[in-house]
Amino acid sequence: MRCSAGVGPAGTSAPVAGRDSIAGDTPACRVPAGSTPSLPRRTLLGSALALWAQPANATTPARAFEPLRFPRDHGAHPEQRIEWWYLTGWADERTGVQITLFRARLGRRRDAAFGSDQILIGHVAVVREDWPSVIHAQTAWRSLEGLTVCATHDMHLQCPGWSMQREPDDTYLMRVEQGRLKLRLRARAPDAPVLQGLAGHSRKGPNPDQFSRYYSRTQMRLDARIQISEQALPLSAEGRSGVAWFDHEWSDQLLDAAAAGWDWFGLNFDDGSAWMAFRIRDRSGATLWTSEPDLRFEVSENWTSPLSGARYPIGLRIHSRRGTLLLKPLIAAQEIDARASTGNRYWEGAVRAYDHQGQQIGRGYLELTGYDRPMRL
Repeated sequence: MRCSAGVGPAGTSAPVAGRDSIAGDTPACRVPAGSTPSLPRRTLLGSALALWAQPANATTPARAFEPLRFPRDHGAHPEQRIEWWYLTGWADERTGVQITLFRARLGRRRDAAFGSDQILIGHVAVVREDWPSVIHAQTAWRSLEGLTVCATHDMHLQCPGWSMQREPDDTYLMRVEQGRLKLRLRARAPDAPVLQGLAGHSRKGPNPDQFSRYYSRTQMRLDARIQISEQALPLSAEGRSGVAWFDHEWSDQLLDAAAAGWDWFGLNFDDGSAWMAFRIRDRSGATLWTSEPDLRFEVSENWTSPLSGARYPIGLRIHSRRGTLLLKPLIAAQEIDARASTGNRYWEGAVRAYDHQGQQIGRGYLELTGYDRPMRL
């Protein structure tokens, strides 16, 4: 979750084009005639944060359990309050990349004098093993037809400088031009979507209403083209066949009121298998909910951000019915400052997975939220 200045390897701040911008939507979220094309950023972001903090209301009941249907469920669900499409990957053996587009509905469904009730937020990050810190950038646009796309029949998302689209042959195409970053990604999954939880119904807390609809595409073959400040980032030969993980998730009510944040990972293993797991923590740091029984997170390495002062458990020993594995970060400084979009900071970064004998067995991404302050989602 990101939307402010990008931070480069030298630690310098770079302005992010579009962070004060407002944008448009597709006919699925049409804009009433006569709406104005702008809104102060503070008002826009305040509305988004208020949305994520409030409980579901009677006009937006949690969607009853129903089977996921493709290709329709690759597309947007504008009646749901929050949704995201999220790719994390390794472009080669020492380069991580992440692109996310979030869609949020601002409060109750209604016509708005300033535009539609939909907003798109984009976050992008690149990290390299020999860099001192991650580079990241973000954008936010409110719906104005003709500037953004948020299709409902299949995955087709677009705002100025950003696009995500699933092709008929199941290839995922992603493009970002934001700040210092320019990315072109092509990814293809070898298998059908993995339905997380119970057939795509993923519980997120003790209350049955706390759930999301959630599926993943794992072991995606990734072809990445990355530029930093107009300079091509050299990738090894593996950069023509990197590996990625893709998530799509949507919900009306996600977190329990007692929740402070979560620890999540998605791993692609060298043997072709994959694993996603998470825990949700309360404000004391205790585990409130886990994605599966007998899952336990043991901290092996902490890192304190010099920018936020937040202390993140960036090295984790994961105990589960699968056995024990160790997650180690590609680099320590992978904190994302998203205060200008979602109002928070969090750590999200490339990690390697090791077995109990210390042998590397896979790669993936780890996300740690609520360590700077409790999440308002």
